[in-house]
Amino acid sequence: MKKILTMAVFITALISQLAIADAQQCKSLVRLTDLNYAIEPGYVVAATDTTPAYCHVRGVINRAIRFQVTLPLAGWNGRFMFSTVGGFAGTIGDVTSLLSSGYAMASTDTGHEISEGDTFLNQPEALLDFGYRGVHLATQAAKRVIQTYYNDDIDFSYLSGCSNGGRAALMEVTRFPTDYDGVIAGAPLQSFSEFMPWGISIARAMQTDPLTKASLDVLAENSASACDKLDGVTDGVINDPRLCTEERLNLDALTCNGPAADNCLTAGQLETAKVIYRPLKDDAGNIVAPGVEPGAENAGDWAFWIMPNQMFGGLSPVGLQFSAVSRLMRHYPSFDIDQFDPANDVAQLKRELAPLNADDPDLSAFKANGGKLIVYQGWNDFPLRPQRAIDHLHQVEAAAGGPVDDFYRLFMVPGMTHCRGGPGAWQTDYVTSLAAWREDGIEPDRLIGTQTGTQADTVYLSPTNNRQPGKAFTRPQCVYPQLAQYDGSGDQSDAANYVCE
Repeated sequence: MKKILTMAVFITALISQLAIADAQQCKSLVRLTDLNYAIEPGYVVAATDTTPAYCHVRGVINRAIRFQVTLPLAGWNGRFMFSTVGGFAGTIGDVTSLLSSGYAMASTDTGHEISEGDTFLNQPEALLDFGYRGVHLATQAAKRVIQTYYNDDIDFSYLSGCSNGGRAALMEVTRFPTDYDGVIAGAPLQSFSEFMPWGISIARAMQTDPLTKASLDVLAENSASACDKLDGVTDGVINDPRLCTEERLNLDALTCNGPAADNCLTAGQLETAKVIYRPLKDDAGNIVAPGVEPGAENAGDWAFWIMPNQMFGGLSPVGLQFSAVSRLMRHYPSFDIDQFDPANDVAQLKRELAPLNADDPDLSAFKANGGKLIVYQGWNDFPLRPQRAIDHLHQVEAAAGGPVDDFYRLFMVPGMTHCRGGPGAWQTDYVTSLAAWREDGIEPDRLIGTQTGTQADTVYLSPTNNRQPGKAFTRPQCVYPQLAQYDGSGDQSDAANYVCE
């Protein structure tokens, strides 16, 4: 009995000493501070039911670029995951979700705070930090912290982000191609030069004849009625919205015979809907920006982007583009946002947006470094319409002189709205697939997506949506241009009964 007690005391003392050592090692990372980085003393965060104990480090680069690094105290797998941030950034992204899988993680606000709104666009250095420098410098700092803490090299470095975070991901692939071994770019905002003028065109249509919550229901029901069954499966998801043409939608049949009502649209509202569905074209008929594909109109994504939102001071996100473009064009005395033609006046704006655009199709240096790129895009994404991602793939193929699926795979997700949500089976593990592809050569030909059927997973983050949750199901996510097709037998809710073709 005495020996057992003695051993227990020894083990307790050893654990205590290890904890003290972990805390001291974490705290001592402050010694990395130099002219390049200002790093705070790290601190240990205790384990929870979902997250292991980890060392948390905060730092600042160039007096403005905040970054954070998290390092699991035990079981580090030699991998590093950097999370890029959507919107105009200004916040720290995810630094905990993969700790339980053994990853060290990091993120950055790119050099400004979200409370600043778009005022950082007035500051040349802050603009470039947001555009590309912030993520690159934070990547270098995070790698140094990780390798110092573990006294070991990083085996594989990965990055993941969606929307503006997807744009930042493509920036790393093109401008700093050796920073990462693998990258996940969700719904990447390749070009502000395309997005901002398109946003202004939508905002102006909404100012003239605004759509309402009720009209979004009418549009959603119309799209589903016209096109849900085109793939042979009635599941609330339009598998390939490109087949859901304006002729099939027959939008004019939705016109109210009398005053505005909840089951129809006024003539003006129909024009606004057509502006959204149709591509924006210049006077020569060239497509400046693709339109929004039909489907999931009342799942919250449309409402979030086009309706007044308290998150943005009562403005809509598309309406915010008036201020952003005005700031970017402030050095042109003759520029007048009220006279700006989003279809025909893009040339000057494009020059100012060059530092922010991730539209370089030359990915050869990333490929030469062994890099692997997974891009995923929802077919029902409102702000970053799916045709943009398809066009980007074709541009990369043209630059490479042929297929690029040896290092670049695009997954088009039916029924997914912007980055997440929607009626489709959008929950997919891209991280495991990317690591297996980069490290073991296992090609991601068919991933499995899940729809839980709950309200949180069926709708987008907008407080303005009517869509009700449906049933749970799974679907394969296929490499573009393939789509999941029901094989004709078995449970239609089970991905096992679908083929990619």
